[in-house]
Amino acid sequence: MTQSIVLFSKSPNLLVEIDRQLEGKHELIPCETLDGLHEKLSGREINAVLVHLDRNTLNGYSPGRFIAELDDAIENAPMYGLLDADCPPRLRKLAHKAVDDCLDFPLDFTRLRRLLSDKQDLEGELAGFWSGMPHKELHGGSKSLVTFTPEMFETMDEIKVAARHNVTVLLIGETGSGKTFLARLIHELSDRREDRFCTVACGALPPDLIESELFGYVKGAFTGADKDREGKFAAAGSGTLLLDEIDVLPPDQQAKLLRVIETGEYEPVGSNTTQHSKARLIVASNYNLEELVRGGSFRTDLYYRLNILNFRLLPLRQRPWDIEYLARKFALEHSRTHNIPLRSIEPAFLETLRQYHWPGNIREMENVIRRAVLYCHRGILAVNDLPSSIRASAGSGHMQGGAALLHDMHPSASHPTHDDLASLSLPAGMGARLRPSPITPPTRALPGGPAHQAAPAYAPNPTLPSTLDSGGGTSALTATNRLLASSLEARVDVLEQRIIEDCLKRNNFRRKETAAELGISRVTLYNKMKKFGLL
Repeated sequence: MTQSIVLFSKSPNLLVEIDRQLEGKHELIPCETLDGLHEKLSGREINAVLVHLDRNTLNGYSPGRFIAELDDAIENAPMYGLLDADCPPRLRKLAHKAVDDCLDFPLDFTRLRRLLSDKQDLEGELAGFWSGMPHKELHGGSKSLVTFTPEMFETMDEIKVAARHNVTVLLIGETGSGKTFLARLIHELSDRREDRFCTVACGALPPDLIESELFGYVKGAFTGADKDREGKFAAAGSGTLLLDEIDVLPPDQQAKLLRVIETGEYEPVGSNTTQHSKARLIVASNYNLEELVRGGSFRTDLYYRLNILNFRLLPLRQRPWDIEYLARKFALEHSRTHNIPLRSIEPAFLETLRQYHWPGNIREMENVIRRAVLYCHRGILAVNDLPSSIRASAGSGHMQGGAALLHDMHPSASHPTHDDLASLSLPAGMGARLRPSPITPPTRALPGGPAHQAAPAYAPNPTLPSTLDSGGGTSALTATNRLLASSLEARVDVLEQRIIEDCLKRNNFRRKETAAELGISRVTLYNKMKKFGLL
C-alpha cells in the first residue's frame, strides 16, 4: 500500500527532487500554507509530514507562532524538518525541539528514505522485546496473563494446573489487582471454556437480595415476584460462577453456600424443589478470610471448604517489572479502541509510572493509560498526558513510594537492605524509542558504602551520542540514535542486568556465591555490577 507524505514547501523544484528520490514509492502531497495543511490532513491517513524551513517559510508568522500552529495541525503523523541554509536561527532552534527529526541541506536522501520507512511497531516490540526476559505466560481464548515478577512464577504454574481440575478456587487480593480477570482466565483454561462464565458482585447487592440472586425464586415467593426467575447457579449451567467480595455474605447465606459447595443442592426462594448445581465455583475477596474467621464474621467450615486452592495476587506496587509491560499493553488496546494511532512512548512517561505507588492497582493504571491515549499528541505518549496527581505524586514522593514498597516486602525492616534496594533497580526505558523528556528525572539512592551515591532513576544508554542544535544546546536524540537505543546490545544489557540482580537477591548480595552461580569470576561480576550501577 502506497504511503501518503505531505510536503510543506513553496519550492516546486524540491517537490520534484524528493519525488524522484523516493522513486514513486510514496504519494507526495504538496502544501504551501498552514491553512492548506489543515485541509490536506483532514479526512485522510498521513504517514509523515515533511516541512521545508527556509527564509520564506514564516510568511508573516513569528517563529514561535508558526511552530505552534504546525504542531497543532499535525496530530498523529511524524514530522520531519528539512532545514535550508537560509533558515532563520530562531526557527531552526525551535524546529530541533518540536519536530521528530531534522535534516540539513543538501539532503541525505538515504537517511530520509530510512525515516519514512521506519514504522515503529509497538505491538511487535511489546512481544519481541520481552520474549528474552524471564517471565511466565498464561493464554486463554480472549485473556492472557504475562508477568515478569519472580514471586508470581510459581503461582502461575499452580493456576495452570488448578484450571484443569473441577475444584473451588479462592482468589485474595487488593481491589483492582486483577481477581476478576484471573477468574475469567481460569475459566478459559478449563474444559468448561465453551460454557457460560457468570459473576455475582456480592458487595453490590443488599443482604436480602443475595439469596434470590444466587438461587433464583419462584412466582409468588415475595411481593413483586410475578414470574419464576433462575439464579446465577442455574444460569451458569456447567460453566463457571465467580462470587466476588465473598466476605460480605451474611451468616445465613454463608450456610446455604456451604451446602451448595458440599452437595451441589439448593432451593430457589419460595420453592421446596431441590435443584443441583453443575457450575464450577471461583470466589474472590479483598480481605484475608483467615482474619475474618478469627474475628468471627466468617464461618470456619466455609473457609476451609473454599480454601482448597488459594491464590494471592500481589498489588502492582510489588510488581515493578510488570509496570512497563502493562502500560504498553493497555496503550495498544485503547489506541485501537479509540482509533488513535500510537507511534511511541517517552521514557519519562514510563519512569513516572514506575515511581507511582498505584493504590488502585491494575484497574487504576488502565484508566490512567486510557486517559493518556486520549490526550496524546501526534501519537506520542508523554509525561504531560498523565494526570497531574500522578505526576506530582511520582515526582515529589519517589523515595516515600520506594519506602512504602520496601515496607510491603519487609514490614519489619526499618532500613532498606541491599536486597531491598536491588529489587527497586528497574531497567529504564525498555524498548522506548523517543527523545528524553526535558523534565529532569528524579534520582534514587544506591548502596555504595557510608556515602551513598545518587543514580538517575532513568538513565539512557551512555553509549548513545546526542546531537547539538545550531544554538549549541543539546537537542533531541535523532532517529538513528533512537534505533540504536533499541538495538540488540541495549536489550542484551537489560536482560543481563535483570539476571544479575535476581541472582544477587537469591544469594543475599554475596558476590562470591553469585559469581559461582553465574559461572563468571568475581572480577567480571564486579565490573558488570559497576556497569549497571549496582554498587
